[in-house]
Amino acid sequence: MKRVAVLILLGLLVVSADVFALKSTPDFGIGAELTTTNFSAVGAMLTVHIPNVPLFIGLGGNFANGLSGGPEMTATVDYWLLHNPIGTGYFSWYLGVGAYGVLGFNPTWTALGVRVPIALQIWPLNNESLELFLEVAPAWVPLYGGVFDPVQFQAQVAVGFRYWFEGAK
Repeated sequence: MKRVAVLILLGLLVVSADVFALKSTPDFGIGAELTTTNFSAVGAMLTVHIPNVPLFIGLGGNFANGLSGGPEMTATVDYWLLHNPIGTGYFSWYLGVGAYGVLGFNPTWTALGVRVPIALQIWPLNNESLELFLEVAPAWVPLYGGVFDPVQFQAQVAVGFRYWFEGAK
C-alpha cells in the first residue's frame, strides 16, 4: 500500500510539472524555519532552492513530542503555483502544492502526505535578498503511522527566513 501511495504522489508531481510548465527563479536560496505540526510536534528545517529547479526542499526534524512519540526526520518538497507581491511594499505571498514525509525512530514510524503551503513573505531589505515568512500548510496525510488512514489531516505551521543569492548558477 505504501508503494501505491508513493507512486500516486510521484505521478501527481509529474502531471503538475507538465500542466503548470514548471518555471523557477535562477537564484539560489537557503534558510531555516521553526515548525509545528498540529501545534504539538516542534521542530526545525533547513530549506533550499536550487537555481532553475522549480522545487523548494525542506529537511529537518521534530525534536519535542514528535508525532511518533520520539525524535523524527521530516522532509517537504513544494512547488509554488502562485507568487505575487502585495501592493508595492515589502510584502508578498505564495501558494503551492507539495509532498510531506516523516520517519520516526522510537519506534520506527512513518507518515506520507500532500500539503498546500500558503505564506506571507516580508522582504525587510526591500532588495529581495532576505525573506522572512510565515507559512501555513494544511496537509492530507493518508499514510500515517505506516497504515492507510484516508481521514488523517494536519495543520503544519512554519516561521523562518531564506537568504537569496542573486544570479547564482
